[in-house]
Amino acid sequence: MNKTMMKFIALFWCLMPLRVVGEEAHEFQYVTIEGNQIAWSCEGEGEPTIVLVAGMGLDAHASFSRTYHNYKGPGRICMYDRAGMGNSEFRNPTARTLVQLSDELHEVITRNGWSEILLVAHSFGGFIVRAYVSDHPDAVKGLLLLDTPHENWLPILKRELIESDWQIMERIVIWSLNKYHEDFFEAQEAVRLSHIPDDLPLTVISRGIPHTQIRLEKMSYEGIDLFDGVHGDLQHELAGLSSKSEHRVAKYSSHMIDNFDPWLVIGEIESLLGRVSD
Repeated sequence: MNKTMMKFIALFWCLMPLRVVGEEAHEFQYVTIEGNQIAWSCEGEGEPTIVLVAGMGLDAHASFSRTYHNYKGPGRICMYDRAGMGNSEFRNPTARTLVQLSDELHEVITRNGWSEILLVAHSFGGFIVRAYVSDHPDAVKGLLLLDTPHENWLPILKRELIESDWQIMERIVIWSLNKYHEDFFEAQEAVRLSHIPDDLPLTVISRGIPHTQIRLEKMSYEGIDLFDGVHGDLQHELAGLSSKSEHRVAKYSSHMIDNFDPWLVIGEIESLLGRVSD
């Protein structure tokens, strides 16, 4: 893969978010899961426990540094790096299913004794938390999805894109699988079997600025419009997963919402906690 492609992949999955000058330091602790040292960190104390779940190819701090360090609300806010990401090990790198990724999250939560859980997921992390809620519905009090994909996004693109544009998409997804061992194609099918309780408080935050870096791989303008537009249209279906949902648009944010508008994320966490308490 040439340098242009690698640069694009990073932009596509937002693997190179801007760093904040003067970011607060934090220390990781570790728990062993399936032979891997999994890094996690918390700030604050008590309940509820807000658990941040990163996107594909991202360590938790890259996904949520501004949200994590600026949250001053009730309870504690926690993040963890999946195996092979950030500060976590992956001793036997191999492709993992959505069930395995959900099980890893469950082990992190259980081993640390976290309870009264509110899950906050970015991008691909949305698949993981939906699978987790389906398997452990009584453990989760609320769910916040940050510009997460819908399982019909890629199938629609496969049907609607011209062949050359779809080949770009397919190549990116396969490269990401080989690099990060997380299978988007498998996850989008597996999540179809998941179920969110109808009365679970849910907030969906969608990007307000188009995510257009895929143009670097020479996707057509029409393809970019589909890439971004289909994702946006399906955000309403994500909000329909619960009868107690709210949908927000981060008006001045692209896909990496924590980079552009952590204040909206923090505000919606606090609002969601209020709805959980009602």
